[in-house]
Amino acid sequence: MAEKDLKWYGIFVVLFGTILSFADPITDILTLVEFYRADHKTWFGVGLAFLMLPCLFFPMLYYFSKETELTETSRARRYAQVFLFGFNPFSPAFAKLQTFIFYMKNFKKIWRGHSIKPVSPGTASDEEAYALLTHSNLALMFEAILESAPQFIVQLYAMSVQQESVKIIQMISLPVSFLSLAWASTVADQEIHSKGLQTTIDVPNMKHKFLLFVTHVFLLSSRLFAVGLFIVCYKWWIIAVLMIHSTTIVLADICWFTKEGEAGHSGAVCLSAFFFCLHWLRDDMSARIQDVLTENKRKELRVMQLSSNVLFVVENIAMILLFYFNPFSNTWYSLPVTICVCLFSVLGSTIRVTHFRFLTKETRNGSEEQL
Repeated sequence: MAEKDLKWYGIFVVLFGTILSFADPITDILTLVEFYRADHKTWFGVGLAFLMLPCLFFPMLYYFSKETELTETSRARRYAQVFLFGFNPFSPAFAKLQTFIFYMKNFKKIWRGHSIKPVSPGTASDEEAYALLTHSNLALMFEAILESAPQFIVQLYAMSVQQESVKIIQMISLPVSFLSLAWASTVADQEIHSKGLQTTIDVPNMKHKFLLFVTHVFLLSSRLFAVGLFIVCYKWWIIAVLMIHSTTIVLADICWFTKEGEAGHSGAVCLSAFFFCLHWLRDDMSARIQDVLTENKRKELRVMQLSSNVLFVVENIAMILLFYFNPFSNTWYSLPVTICVCLFSVLGSTIRVTHFRFLTKETRNGSEEQL
């Protein structure tokens, strides 16, 4: 995991994540109730579909994270437990709650400086910490990509085109979904940086995590508003735009591996195809980037990350300008949102690339000092 050992302040981070994990599906469900009462059956159906979509993956995550415990129970109880705790939209919230309880139980040890390392499971405490953190982080990321991001776009679209006044629950649900997505993206970055920046210093520490979170606030807000407002004017054409983007990333992976003659990387190409539906939101899930991270090729990684961010900026600006110059977008917020999307895209990408260069430079200097 990203942390080399559990810190005392981690209990507050986990508490925030637990509250957010419960608040996100609750506000989404209440928003769906409002859609149903207002007779917006299409929005209700689409929102319900994205609410249940992650539930297809949660049971698998729960089973593999609890495999050791489940093998000791009967088959009927095993299946019932996986279905009960896995197949429901609150599965990530319960996983975060378990992690919070684990912190509370071991808080005295952590406060006194006793190390509980969720990296290489050895003792029972280490294995429990590793399983809990792995399950909660993976469930959080799947929920964010498959539920929070689509729900944000659906609710943004509804707020833009509905004739009646916006309900209070809609105004609450929209930022909660966004915070959940930004939080999950920060957790994912911790995983990525911990794999690509392996050194003895604690990377990323709290100040780096906070900067990652702020960066994702800029990047995700620009991306989601660009996609959501593009849908307002062009409807289903967004599928073509996102399909072209994701296909480009997969083809780039295939071309890289074919060019280098790396036949043994067929599994990496399959992994890139598996993450096809995630590329529209995160280009750093590319199989080539993950491969470069593992091999620790810093220069090549910087070039690929720069290209990835430039592609995102160009797409965001193109989509929001198409929205702005569309005759049906003659609303009071068209110009402010267009300016914000363009500004946030450039600002977020610049901070992200600069921050990553600083991290790679810092870890390299730390490694040289040890020699």
